[in-house]
Amino acid sequence: MAKTRYRASARKQAERLNAIMRQKRMLNLKAKGQPLIPDNVLEKLAALNLPPNPWVYEVCLRELLRGGC
Repeated sequence: MAKTRYRASARKQAERLNAIMRQKRMLNLKAKGQPLIPDNVLEKLAALNLPPNPWVYEVCLRELLRGGC
């Protein structure tokens, strides 16, 4: 049982560290003056005429940032 508790603790710590590193990367990009979302991705997203649903928007944005479409 002790292993499970330690694994859970380590997993939570890893999630916290990943969130901190993600925030730091975003701040570094912002400090360099680079846009967080490229213009061509925003244009493609606008051309999709998505419904006002945050989930649909997030899924489409994620796929466009991955390079899909």
